[in-house]
Amino acid sequence: MSVTMADVAKEAGVDKATVSRVLRGDPRISPKTRERVWEVIKRLGYKPNALARGLSARKSGLVYIVFEEQDVPQMNKFLKGLGRILAAMDKEPIVYVADYFDADFIKSRSMAHGVEGIIWVGNPPPDMNVPTVAVGDTTDQYVCVSPFWSDIAREIKKIADGRHIAFIGDTKANSMLKQELIEYDADGKNTLWICDGSLPDGIKRLIYQDKESRDSINSDQEFSMGDMLLLFNDINYAKALGGGCIYLPSFEMGVLAARLLVNMLKNREVPQKNLVRLTIEL
Repeated sequence: MSVTMADVAKEAGVDKATVSRVLRGDPRISPKTRERVWEVIKRLGYKPNALARGLSARKSGLVYIVFEEQDVPQMNKFLKGLGRILAAMDKEPIVYVADYFDADFIKSRSMAHGVEGIIWVGNPPPDMNVPTVAVGDTTDQYVCVSPFWSDIAREIKKIADGRHIAFIGDTKANSMLKQELIEYDADGKNTLWICDGSLPDGIKRLIYQDKESRDSINSDQEFSMGDMLLLFNDINYAKALGGGCIYLPSFEMGVLAARLLVNMLKNREVPQKNLVRLTIEL
């Protein structure tokens, strides 16, 4: 016999209305109660299939946009690109930052809302039950839009020209570039810094407090803004500081991701892997 909402409510010590609110992501539910209900949902294997079937007969027009990180570079530009296409197709985006929700929550909410498709910035779980476009990494599981990391890594090596390469920041974009540059062999004394996000005040202090920086650079070395590449930041801002910028066409990526999803919803054939070229402005 399948697990019901009443079973979940009884096991969690709450009423059915509370379980329903947890599934809908109602912010009035306390974190403690939400965690307890979700623990029971997972343990019992409850799936709100009946509600999903009730909504499946009509088109909801809803599309989920899921970000795995809060500090996604150029998030606003990416959303503008998405919005331009989705609005033209009469689709309504709902944005989630997955720092606050686990994958099971997103899947259950998408079923409850009768979501037509999902654009997931990061690594979506392998069993999404609606058309999904993954943005950020290449994957064989879903249609994906990904920066051409190996291409930009070759350009960075040319610019570094023997200098050490060190990173400031810990977002996923930095991690991907680090992986591509892992075999880079430095023979110079200076360092090319790749700064993730906005340039903070006290940059010299931040650099020398960074563990990786201490391992790769002499603390007496002078730091020059010309030795810095701002990762996915504003080109004019980077140039004003005397540094360079690794530019990601975020708006265009949003447009591409939305077009791919719309074509999937129309049962049109789309490319599985869609690589986006990055550029470096000096």
